Amino acid sequence: MPADKTGSFDDRYFPDVVPITFVGGTGRSGTHIVAQFLGRNNKLASIPVECRFHVDDDGFPGLLAGRVSKARFLRRLRGFWWKGRQRGRKRGMFRFVERDDFERGVERFDRDFDDDPRAACRNLFLDLLWPRAQSKGASGIVEQSCDTIAESATLVDLFPEAKFIHVVRDGRDASASRVAQTRRLIYPRTRRQGIEWWESRIRRIDEGAKAIPEGRFMEVGLEDLLTPPRRRVGKEVAWFAGVKLGRKMRRFYWGTMDTDAANTARWREGLSGKELNAIDSMYAETLEGLERDGITCAPILRKAYAASTGADWPPAATRPSAELEIR
Repeated sequence: MPADKTGSFDDRYFPDVVPITFVGGTGRSGTHIVAQFLGRNNKLASIPVECRFHVDDDGFPGLLAGRVSKARFLRRLRGFWWKGRQRGRKRGMFRFVERDDFERGVERFDRDFDDDPRAACRNLFLDLLWPRAQSKGASGIVEQSCDTIAESATLVDLFPEAKFIHVVRDGRDASASRVAQTRRLIYPRTRRQGIEWWESRIRRIDEGAKAIPEGRFMEVGLEDLLTPPRRRVGKEVAWFAGVKLGRKMRRFYWGTMDTDAANTARWREGLSGKELNAIDSMYAETLEGLERDGITCAPILRKAYAASTGADWPPAATRPSAELEIR
C-alpha cells in the first residue's frame, strides 16, 4: 500500500476500482452505512437492499452444495428475495430491479444451471445487480448482505475478483439493536440471548473469512469510522475498494456518519445499574473467549470496549498504526 514519508496515502496512486465489494457483519453492525459511504463515490454503485439469494443457506451455498434443488431456489428467488415481508415492511430486489430484467435473468439461470451451475449462479448475480452500476456509469458495485463474510467460500469461488469488508461493532450495541428488532417469539429475545447470538455470528464470520485470499479482506471497527480521529480510517476503506475519498464521500462521512447516527452505547438504554453491570460482565467474558481463541477481530472489539470504559487500549507502546486489520 503506497504511502508518502508522513505515512499518509499518496493520492497520485490508486488501484483499479474493485468490481465487487462485499460488506458483511453480524447484523446491526453498520454494514448499510459503510455500503452507503462507498456508494457515494461515482465509480461505485451500492445495492440498496440485502439481496441474500447468494448467501442464505437456501441460496447459492445450499444450491451449489446439493442441499437445495433448483426448483426450491427459484421459488424463493421469485418469492421472498424478490418481494417479501420482514418486520411488517416489504423488502426485496423489486425495489431496484426492473421486473422484465429480473425475469430475463431468472430465465437464463433456469436454462443454463443444469449444464454449468457455477457459471449460471455467477451470471444470475451479475444479470440482476450489475445494471445498477451501468445506470450510474460506475465500475463496481457494493453489496451489503450481512452473511457475505460468513459465506465467503461460496463467493470467492464465484467471484475471485471480489473484496470483502467485515464491519465490526461493539457487541453490546449490535446485540441490543438486534433484540429491539426482533419479536417476542423470535430469538434473541433478551439482552443475554443477544450477546450469545452476536458471539455465534462473530465466530461464524471468523471461520468463513478463512476462505478469503490474502489482500482481499479488511476488518474495520464501526467505532473507529465514527469516532475522531477518523480521517485515515475512512481513506483506507475507500482505498481498499479502489477509489479516492472524493467530495461526495467526504460530505457523507463528515455529515452523516457519526456516533449519533450509529446509536453508539444504545445498549445502556432501559437497563438498571445492576443489569448494566451484568451485561457488561458477560460481554467482557465473551471478549476474553474470542481473544483466547484467536478470533481476528478481537483486537478491534477490545479497543472499542476499552474506549467505552475510558481505559487506554492498547498501551501506547504496542498501539498499531491503523484502526483496522487488512490481510
